[in-house]
Order: sequence, then C-alpha cells, then structure tokens
Amino acid sequence: MRRLFERNWLGPLVEDALAGHVPAQALARLPADLAGGSVDPAVAARILVARSLRPRPLAPAERLEDAFAEAVRRDVTLVLELGVVRGEPFDPPRARAAIATALAGALDQPGRALAVGPGPGSARDVARALRAAGRELRARFFPPGDPVHGLPLYPGTVAVLRRRIARVAAGQARAGRLEPAALERHRRYAVNELVLLAETLSGLLLTAGPVDRRAPSVRNKQMARLGLSGADLREARRRVASPRSPQELAQAAPEAVRPFLLEQLLLAQLRTRLTEDPASLFCHAFAEAAGLDAQAVLAAQVEAAAQSGDHQIWFEAFEEESAPLDWQAVAEAWDSVADTAVDRVSTAVTDNLGALVTEIRETGELGVLLAKASAGQRLSADEKKKIRAQLVDLAKAVPALAIFAAPGGAILLPVLAKLLPFNLLPSAWEKVGQRGARPLPPPGPATPALPPGPVAPDGPAAAEPSDAAGGREAAPGPKRAT
Repeated sequence: MRRLFERNWLGPLVEDALAGHVPAQALARLPADLAGGSVDPAVAARILVARSLRPRPLAPAERLEDAFAEAVRRDVTLVLELGVVRGEPFDPPRARAAIATALAGALDQPGRALAVGPGPGSARDVARALRAAGRELRARFFPPGDPVHGLPLYPGTVAVLRRRIARVAAGQARAGRLEPAALERHRRYAVNELVLLAETLSGLLLTAGPVDRRAPSVRNKQMARLGLSGADLREARRRVASPRSPQELAQAAPEAVRPFLLEQLLLAQLRTRLTEDPASLFCHAFAEAAGLDAQAVLAAQVEAAAQSGDHQIWFEAFEEESAPLDWQAVAEAWDSVADTAVDRVSTAVTDNLGALVTEIRETGELGVLLAKASAGQRLSADEKKKIRAQLVDLAKAVPALAIFAAPGGAILLPVLAKLLPFNLLPSAWEKVGQRGARPLPPPGPATPALPPGPVAPDGPAAAEPSDAAGGREAAPGPKRAT
C-alpha cells in the first residue's frame, strides 16, 4: 500500500469503503436477528465486533501493508454496519463524518473528533480527524502482529479498539453528538482493559518458564504501542514485569471484562501452542475465580477458536494424497461460510453440549483423531474413514450436528476440531477436579452462545469505571456460577 506512509493515507481508504458500501448487501450479510432489528443495540454491536475479528485465514499470504490496510478497512466497515443495524439512511457525507469521529474519538483524538460535530461536518474538519486517526492507527497497529519474545497482544488490542469504536459510534448516534465526558470515560475504560490484558497475557506466558533475557525490553516497547503514556504506561510495564495470579487478575477485572480476558487467554494458548498443564490450569483458575458459568466459558472458547487463524493445518490433515486440495477453492469456500459456520457450530455445540460430551467419550476415537489433526498431523486414509463414519453416527445421536456429516460439512471441521479437544476433552481441566478444585458447572438451558465482551453504549444506565482495576461501563455482564 504505497499511500500508507503518506500524511493523508486513511482518506482514500475511507473513500473506497464508502464507494463499495451498499446498505442492502450489508444487511443481507448480517445474521437474521440483526437484520430484523429485534436485537438490543448493545448485543448487536457486540456481535458485529466479534464477527469483525474473525480472520479469513486461508487467503494467500499478504504483505504487511496489505494486512494492515485490511484491518483498518474492518474498522471502517464496523462503523458502516452499525449504521445499517440502526436503520440509518446511507448518506455518504454523513457516513464519512461518522467514520472520522468514531475513529478519532476511539484513538485519543477528542479535539479532532469533536470539531467535526453533528451532521456531515466541514470537509476540512473531517480530513483533519481522519489524518489524526490515521497517524494513531499507523503508530499503534503497524506492523500488524507481535514481535518475537513479545506478548501475544495484537488480537486483543484490535478487539479493544473495535469495542471502543462501537461505544463512541453508539453514543454519538444516541445523543446526536459526541460528548467530551463520554469520550474520556471510554478512554479510561480502554486503558483499564489494555493494562489488564497485557498483565494477564504476561502471567500466562510465565507458566512456560522464565522469559528470555530479551523479552523485558521487547515487551516494554509493546506497551508504548498501546497508546499509553505517563502513569498508565509505567503501571502497564510494572504489571507486565510482575503479573498477579490468575485469581487476583480475575477479581481485579470488571465483571463485564472477564469473558473478554478469558477469550484472549484461550486465543493466546492456541496461537502460541501453550497447551501444557500449567497454561491450561492458569486459564481454568482465571475462569473459576471470575465466576463465569459454563455458557460464558464455552462462548469464549468458540470465539477463541474462530479467531485463532490457523485453519489450514486442519484441512491439510484431511487432504487426500491422490487429490491435493485446491487451496484457492478452499479459501473461497471458507470465506463465504466463515461467519455462518462459526455461528452454527457455536449454537450446535452449546445447545447439545451434554449429549455431545457423552457421544464423543463413548466413541472415544473421534476426539483423539481430531485432536491429532489439531496438532497438524496428517491423518491416514483409515483414520479419515473412521472420522467420517463416526461423524455420521454422531449426527444420528445428535441431529443438530448433522451439519458436520452432511455433504460439504468438511468445511466446518476446522472449527469443530478446535472445539472438541479443547472444550469437550479438557484433560488438563479434568485433572484440576481430580486435585480437589471445583469443576466448572454443567451448561444451563439451551441458549446460543454469544461472543463475550462489553460493547455497551455509555449513558445514565451504564455505570462509570471507578478506578484502574475495577468498575464497569457495559450493560449486564456474564452470569455468575452458582
């Protein structure tokens, strides 16, 4: 992307997004409930943010500039989709101003965001807001990803930004304008999330043993990329260097942030391959101390699996040696079903968790073979036949799971394969119960799992964050275990 290092690089990207935005098409891509307008706005925003975080992992490798630009396009698209869900008529000048204020307001440029004001704003103020937002995006998120010896922070920081964008956009839509006090409240809340996220991930990585001697310097630089300064930056570095226990972290986090932190812990496990007992026990201890029920834990696991972005090894495990996969075709197929697949898998697994556990453990071999595939090992022809046969049997016992055994259901195996060993065969977590810790409670009434995390609008109904370690800004948080 040649324009990336130019002063006005974000403006053309926004123009491209506006030119390609067709509200009817955007509406058709949304889940039926969102398109019908029957979902609470805060829940709708949460779902849209979660969907924006799911990668298209089978796409051909991109240059860093292209990957960065794609991430920013998703930031912009999120603002447009929020407008579609609210039923706002599409007016390009107003949409351009809404994008500029949402991005600038979420990237600590309140003066530029407020200068745009309600309505379409002046072209000069909109351009200035986009320049300021572009400068911050480049400083914080380019290059995308995390450095060697660093913390696996990048996915979480992107999520925090998009949640903040959703809050700013929702507040502006509701009040008709941006409010300085609300922007400051969103800033403090995001700072709390980022510092807790960095400390929690640092604690997880310490379970693998002492850090490399180069890690402290690398992680200090990572903290500077979070947009923190002064006392906030010093506090973040202090906590990363000496993180608290998972129990202390869970209690320090606002109730509505706890599912998000668990999701990021699980995602970090998948991305770094930290699957040994200490890392799993750290996650379990956090979930238990956070008081999250089985439904909230499962929702976090579903989203972590969906966001981990390494699906190719799952397909390779099932690839027929005599007929190598057409990766372009697979990429296109996955791209077309990714969000729907995750939603269907989430609902099928959540609604039938008890029956699924029973069937998997009775057949035994299915879970083992899928776990083998999850490690990137190619399955033999005999093993592939066993999987297909057992999936058919599983669908007979649990009809909702016929989506995996049906023709074309193999496209869903990457998500199922990640969920089964991690959710339904949690050997490390079972060991916790054997050692006397309280096991997670069984799932409650059948309810589709929603992506966790607060993306609630501000306002009188939302409580203010009280300090750096507590308080909440979101609508109702996760259920507590009983």
